[in-house]
Amino acid sequence: MHGMLIRLLGPVEIINDGRALDAGPPQQRLVLTALAADAGRLIGTETLIDRVWDQAPSGARRTLQVHLSRLRRLLDTAQSNDQAPVRVVRRSGGYQLDVEPDQVDAHRFRRLVEQAHERHRTDLERMKLLAEAMDLWRGPPLSDLPGQWAATVRQAWQQQYLDAVQEWAATSVQAGETGPVLALLAGLAAERVTDEPLAGAYIRALYAAGRTSDALDQYAVIRRHLAERLGADPGPELQQLYRQILAADPALTPAATEAHTRWTPHELPAPPPAFTGRDGELARLTSPSDGADVLITVIDGMAGAGKTALAVEAAHRIADRYPDGQLYLDLHGYSEDADPVESTEALGNLLHGIGVPSAQIPDGLDGRAALYRTRLAGRRMLILLDNAAGENQVAPLLPGAPGCLVLVTSRRQLAGLDNTRRLALETLTTADAIALFARRAGGHPPELVTELADLCGRLPLAIRIAAARLRAHPTWTLAHLVERLRDPRYRLAELEAGQRSVAAAFDLSYQRLSLPARHAYRALAGHPGPELDEHAAAELLGATPVAATQVLHQLMDANLLLEPAAGRYRFHDLARAHAASVTA
Repeated sequence: MHGMLIRLLGPVEIINDGRALDAGPPQQRLVLTALAADAGRLIGTETLIDRVWDQAPSGARRTLQVHLSRLRRLLDTAQSNDQAPVRVVRRSGGYQLDVEPDQVDAHRFRRLVEQAHERHRTDLERMKLLAEAMDLWRGPPLSDLPGQWAATVRQAWQQQYLDAVQEWAATSVQAGETGPVLALLAGLAAERVTDEPLAGAYIRALYAAGRTSDALDQYAVIRRHLAERLGADPGPELQQLYRQILAADPALTPAATEAHTRWTPHELPAPPPAFTGRDGELARLTSPSDGADVLITVIDGMAGAGKTALAVEAAHRIADRYPDGQLYLDLHGYSEDADPVESTEALGNLLHGIGVPSAQIPDGLDGRAALYRTRLAGRRMLILLDNAAGENQVAPLLPGAPGCLVLVTSRRQLAGLDNTRRLALETLTTADAIALFARRAGGHPPELVTELADLCGRLPLAIRIAAARLRAHPTWTLAHLVERLRDPRYRLAELEAGQRSVAAAFDLSYQRLSLPARHAYRALAGHPGPELDEHAAAELLGATPVAATQVLHQLMDANLLLEPAAGRYRFHDLARAHAASVTA
């Protein structure tokens, strides 16, 4: 999560965009914690004083105000305009920390646990939510704070954590996932040697893993500790569990079957509204497969060509062929507000999507890739990897065994990926461009719609924006809009509506180019003819034909330059207009 986070489940920390802030001395951190523990609620001044001091000294109210003022300045200084504000607010009778609950880890923990308890949740949903909650813990909560109030809260929150661990363990064992459970419970049971519920969870997991003698040994360990430290015998629940193990009670055997242990995701975005045309492309993408190989199709094309819309439409049409589910991940290869997703992070998201608990996901790229391929083996899944930045980002995300279909969309051709089919998405046919505009803007004179489609280069993004512009201006006629688009100097400026912009879409492609390719993009736009070859490019660039050909291929790979015939190159009209407008 970007922005500011307040972390209490461990040492108290303020994290702003991944960077730790100095929250001040222990007493000031205690003031922050006293407010954050009840984030969004008014805390009376006297209550705050009681939380901060076991015995309030004279001048406590004044000292409290000093700490609050410093916290206000710290929070106000650290925040940028695009963040949800985190503020200490003075209200009648007390103070309040205005913050989104999920920005405080303790509140996010409780929300996830509450969601896990919702009656409609499946066991695997519950396991996933509890694992996400447990991931928030970094050690004993408020571990660096003094005082009785902090100690009381620490004890209560630790018990909430243990309850969540035990529930997660029981659900995981039922699903046949004993490995992560044993790894966690072994350490906790060694730390809390007289905790009977925790020991019971550990003993159940050992027995479910087929380690009956270890389960009986663990029972003997806690019985000894209870006798030595408390002079007591195990309680009735633990004794009953011991008898069940001796009797090999079938009730202790996990009832999970393959159907239970498999999470079935359905992550596809909604089908694109008013999807138009692309009949040939859809026929290729939806043609039946015998499942003998991993099918990987890369849909590449220029900015605004409709790659994602086509992929999502095709995926919905064939989703029922993949009964083990559909995964979707935006890789943010070309996103204005996000950096490309690292492959390691992407694998973590995909593993979560197929129901792997956070505690079971390895840290490194190789480990995650191996687990991902293992979990997909033998499954029939559809995986849509949208908006890819390049081959290196995508390669670790591909399954290793037959049965899955992978659709990848990218502005680059991704020619470096092995065993892939390429679908180069071109602009719309004139008939489809006219139909798309009609579906977006209603009926208009055919000759004007045809001209508008041509002025938009039959690019789906440009046509949708033109239709939105017409709808947004009830006094405009189509003739008026076409007149505004006829002047090539201002056409890109006209093709902008709300947050959608043809120029901005091309900007993202341009920014991903190397410096030589940027220079070539700008320079080649000045060529007077509709097409050029490597010799004309070399002359414009002041380079050899070989060097010119290399940079031409870089622009083609980025789908900023077209090759209508071997050795002949040209710009799409809107790409040429954009290249001519770029200054650096």
